[in-house]
Amino acid sequence: MTTAIRLLALDLDGTIVSGEHGVTPRVRTAIRRAQAQGVAVTIATGRMFRSARRFAHDLGITAPIICYQGALVRHPVTGETLHSSTMPVEPGLDVVAYAKARRWHINAYVDDELYMEAATPEGRFYAETSDVPIRLIPDLGAAVHRGTTKLVIVADEADVPSIVSDLDERFRSVLDITRSHPRFAEAIGQDVSKGQALHLLARALGIAPEATMAIGDNLNDLDLVTAAGIGVAMGDGDPRVRAAADWVTGTYADDGAALAIERFVLGEDGAP
Repeated sequence: MTTAIRLLALDLDGTIVSGEHGVTPRVRTAIRRAQAQGVAVTIATGRMFRSARRFAHDLGITAPIICYQGALVRHPVTGETLHSSTMPVEPGLDVVAYAKARRWHINAYVDDELYMEAATPEGRFYAETSDVPIRLIPDLGAAVHRGTTKLVIVADEADVPSIVSDLDERFRSVLDITRSHPRFAEAIGQDVSKGQALHLLARALGIAPEATMAIGDNLNDLDLVTAAGIGVAMGDGDPRVRAAADWVTGTYADDGAALAIERFVLGEDGAP
């Protein structure tokens, strides 16, 4: 007998939102129907809490949400923090120095604020995409010493895969390197992942891991998809995520998230 899903975790970018396009009516309806059945719905994203929170409010999500690739789990209504972690200082400083030596734009995050040394075109793109203000500081090393949640290099889409590969080769012994967006290469602590955060949240809610479901598309969703009781990959997602998933759904344009929710949570065939 299949375990009923009690906790649904949804990635944002590439899964239920795409660029400037928001949550589609069919996905919105599927989420609402799942909530009406008593399913706890959360967001699992690389975004900052202040960026993800508006999606939670829009979708009526009242469960704690997973942000910063799992480095922060916080309640979108009360602001209560269930889990928070920061990067180790010395590896963080090394990543900043490495990026600056190659003239790559890099962001740091402290207390849910976005820091950068210059408002470059890449930095402005990130800020506009996330809808958060920029805080300029002379040296990102100061943010790392204060305890940065993660570091993000923003570059051209064609360059990001090689940046991720290079960073991973250099820092894999001390950090996890991932890709959350076609233009974002991210460095986080080794004890951080969306999947670990999903299990932490499930325990807090008294839900067994096998009663969870997650939907994602990018490399930063790989651990989330494999950690869930049912892991779903978007049809145009990273090949590694699709290979690891229990089921591959349609794309954002196909209302892929809704198809998966209808099939596995609502018990329908998900046919258009």
